[in-house]
Amino acid sequence: MPYKDSVQRVSTRTQTQITGNVSCKTGSSNGIVKDLSEEGICFQLFFDIGARTGQEVTIRSAELGLLTGIVRWNRGDRIGIKLKLSSNTAAQIASYYKIFR
Repeated sequence: MPYKDSVQRVSTRTQTQITGNVSCKTGSSNGIVKDLSEEGICFQLFFDIGARTGQEVTIRSAELGLLTGIVRWNRGDRIGIKLKLSSNTAAQIASYYKIFR
């Protein structure tokens, strides 16, 4: 069974092509939000920024605004980010779904 099929997701993910920037204490890179859920983001980096599991990151994009989170995993040029959940984060993601989807 492929790994992807064996993972239980808390929230449904939506495939996206949102451009943005992610930054952490080791660097900053533009890239693309490949998928989005109410709790996290898969971000494809254009440049390696040395993001490591547990490191805090900031995501900026025109569609989502400013979000913060923690790196949960990194695989090649992609990182998984668990968003810091707040009413503001929930409102920003809900706004994206309402306006841009």
